[in-house]
Amino acid sequence: MLLHELNIGEMAMIDTITIGGSLKRRLCSLGLAERESVCVKHYGMFKSTVQVMTESSFIALRKSEASCIEVHKIA
Repeated sequence: MLLHELNIGEMAMIDTITIGGSLKRRLCSLGLAERESVCVKHYGMFKSTVQVMTESSFIALRKSEASCIEVHKIA
């Protein structure tokens, strides 16, 4: 399952991030790393963006970025 497929309020654990290079390093520095939990808080219009909460911060991602993050539900 991909991150942008979760419903608002669902918790998930990140399995893999299939983005390479500097974008992956930037996401990891913000708290989006493999084996970290995330919670979807809000979607933008037409689900073009998704706001997620990690243990340390709120992060807004584009749909193209969220579609590169594979997760599984935990609660």
